[in-house]
Formats: sequence, C-alpha cells, structure tokens
Amino acid sequence: MTGRKLFQLLKPVINSLSFVLSFLPRFLFEFTWPILELFPWRLGIFLRYLWAKRLAKSCGDNVLFETGVRVTYWEEIELGSNVAIFETCYLDGKGGIKIGNNVSIQRNVLLSAVEPIVIGNDVSIAHNVTILTSSHPFKGEGIVKKRPLITAPVSIGSDVWIGMNVSILLGCSIGDCSVIGAHSLVRVDVADGTVVGGVPARKIGDRF
Repeated sequence: MTGRKLFQLLKPVINSLSFVLSFLPRFLFEFTWPILELFPWRLGIFLRYLWAKRLAKSCGDNVLFETGVRVTYWEEIELGSNVAIFETCYLDGKGGIKIGNNVSIQRNVLLSAVEPIVIGNDVSIAHNVTILTSSHPFKGEGIVKKRPLITAPVSIGSDVWIGMNVSILLGCSIGDCSVIGAHSLVRVDVADGTVVGGVPARKIGDRF
C-alpha cells in the first residue's frame, strides 16, 4: 500500500488525534521532537506528522519527515500536501519557508531563511543542496563577519528539478519548469524552462 493510500485510510484517526493534541502546549512538542527518532519507521513517521501538524504554521496532508530533520521557527513554516523531507535536512524558518504540494526534498538539504523562501509545486531537491537568504557584505574595510547581514528572498517555481550539491544564493528567483545541474552555484535569476549549470551557473539549454 502506498503512503498516500495509507494516509487516506488513516485520515479520520489523524484528524481526531490532531484535534486532541491542539489543546496541549507547543513547547511540549518542540521539546519532544528529537525523541521521535527512537520510534520505529512507520510509527515514527506517523508521530512526526502529528507533531508537525501541531508545530507548523500550516501543514497539509501526507507530509513525510524522515529521521534527523532539524527544524527551527516552526511557526514560520508552511507545508503543502504530499511533501517528503528526507534524512538530515535542516529547515531554519526564521524568515519564512513556504513549500507547495508534491515537493520532494532529499537528504542533507539546508534551507536557511532570514527572508522568505517560497517553493512551488512538483519540485524535487536532491541531496546536499543549500538555499540561503542572507549573507555578509565583503567589499570595503572592516571585518567581514561583523558587518550587518544583507538579506533577500528566494523563490522557486513549480515543476523544478535541483540537482545535488547546488547552492542558491540570496535574491534568486528560479523559474517554472527549470533545471539546475548538479554542483552549480546560482547567484542570478533563472528563467522559465531553462537548464543551467556550472560555477557560477549559466544557461546551457532549454528544457523544451
């Protein structure tokens, strides 16, 4: 039985449990999130979904959290339906993270937001991807790490594939139906339907 079918079967139970858990204080769920690592596979997935429903700003149907996922600022994170977040991903929601429907985020992905990160529908993000919305300015005199952060939002459209070991810097907009090749550094906008790659990333073709 697929995960989606199993979720639909259990949805009445999940909704009832979510309603009951909504009366408990949030800090209990934040404190116990790491403990859920100790539960067996399917039970752990079930419990982490219930915890996410209680902690996140919004959480759709059939959202999978694998083991080792670290999340901060839950209250600024919005999750659509059929979202899969795999092992050892890190979501820093300080500036706001919004993930649409049918999104797969694979292992070792870092989402660090001081400004919003918006991810559309049907997006696949491979392992070791970094998406940042802040940086230290380095030009001019003075110690770089002591300079005030500069920030800018990142948006990723729908039907996007981001290959492994990609870094996306602040202020970038990734257009719909685009592909980012593995090991790329994206520092400027990517147009709809474009295939880019390299360091820094440049257009290498069109998807269609």
